[in-house]
Amino acid sequence: MTATTSLKLPDDLKDSIAKVAAFEGKTAHALMVDTLRSAMEDALVRQQFYADGEAAYQDTLRTNAVYAGEDVKGYVLARTKADTSGGKVGRPLARPLDATKPMTPTHD
Repeated sequence: MTATTSLKLPDDLKDSIAKVAAFEGKTAHALMVDTLRSAMEDALVRQQFYADGEAAYQDTLRTNAVYAGEDVKGYVLARTKADTSGGKVGRPLARPLDATKPMTPTHD
């Protein structure tokens, strides 16, 4: 089912839409629908990303467990080497969250 709507577009935007649509072999309508659909898909993915981040944050507060960045990096690097040599690598240990300490990134 489709619904009709109208948009008031600035002249320069309308001209750009017409040029791009012609270049892509589409009607202006088709270009606008495709563009809106793509923008909405991006917005929904972004909303899910924020929701997942909030859920992870709440989980961290609930479990009071975090992993040190250097431990995770060491684990990933060791896993990469172990995959080629067949060795086993132990997972990093969770540490209690200390909310009084600021989070500072460590970079090598």
